[in-house]
Amino acid sequence: MIHPRKAVTFSLVGVLLGGSFLWNAGVHVYTVRDGTSMVRVVTFENTSVSSILQRAGIPALGEDDEVIPDGGTIIPHGEIAVLRAEPVTLTVDDASETMYSTARTVGELLSESGIFVGAEDIVEPNQASPVPYDGDVVVRRTTYAYRTETQTVPYRRVYRNNPYMEVGKSYISVMGQKGTLEKTIKVTKVAKQAVASDVVKTETVMPVVDEVYDVGVAKLDLKPTKSYTMAATAYSNRRSTILDGTDHLYGYSYLWLHYGTCAVDKNVIPMGTVLYIEGYGYAVAADIGGAIRGNRIDLFFNAFSDACRWGLRTVKVHVLPISRFQLYEKLGVTGVFSAR
Repeated sequence: MIHPRKAVTFSLVGVLLGGSFLWNAGVHVYTVRDGTSMVRVVTFENTSVSSILQRAGIPALGEDDEVIPDGGTIIPHGEIAVLRAEPVTLTVDDASETMYSTARTVGELLSESGIFVGAEDIVEPNQASPVPYDGDVVVRRTTYAYRTETQTVPYRRVYRNNPYMEVGKSYISVMGQKGTLEKTIKVTKVAKQAVASDVVKTETVMPVVDEVYDVGVAKLDLKPTKSYTMAATAYSNRRSTILDGTDHLYGYSYLWLHYGTCAVDKNVIPMGTVLYIEGYGYAVAADIGGAIRGNRIDLFFNAFSDACRWGLRTVKVHVLPISRFQLYEKLGVTGVFSAR
């Protein structure tokens, strides 16, 4: 089926060729097409298109109707086409408007309506299709929005063997800390409705710190050179969060303190002496204290809460015949378990 505009063009060419003889004889023949009706007008002078329409009795043109050629054009002969605007509903996202147009294609309709279509927008029918008069043209715009979400990441509880700690004992070494992630989410919207969302960026705001419990594996397997019965208290510098390797407290001997070090009266037990305390495990004499006098010992705990639970006890303290370096070698300790 030939589109009305193409039919008008073919007819115009035919009339121009067919009417050339009459034109040469001083007679001007015009054919006016208005929809399905056709009127022929004959004059003896060149006449404007608008004048020819009047002579042909063409009904008044609407605001959106179109004449080809334009009404002010003066032509010697030929065909004049009146294109009557027809209604079409144009919907862009959630806004609809019924308009009258003579556009041939959807693309032309959008162009004359000042509607810009992006590469990712959806047009139905597509822009190359004929305008569906008395129907609908729908433009659904594709847009993007970004939002952030904060996500809490739980910590795990893990267990590790502590070579200083007496077998059967277990104490916390690192306090757990929840982590925080910030996610940037890209939301795809079509016609203002969300159709998809994707995480495009993940950033760690607060790292996860796993909660670590030390499990004792130590046993006294060396013959002591001397033993004491002592009053044992406990202390710690770590009241809340324990970050492994970052919150060291250094003792009188300049060794950093951890489970496996203790404070003594250096006049009773010299600094650096290796001890085994029953109910605690191995310890290196690494610190002193104003209240630590005579047969009194202060045991270091990684967690302040564990030190509080220890309280005051009477314990057996055995002096061992090895240096702290030999103890490290015996226990195979490195990193967090070594007293640097």
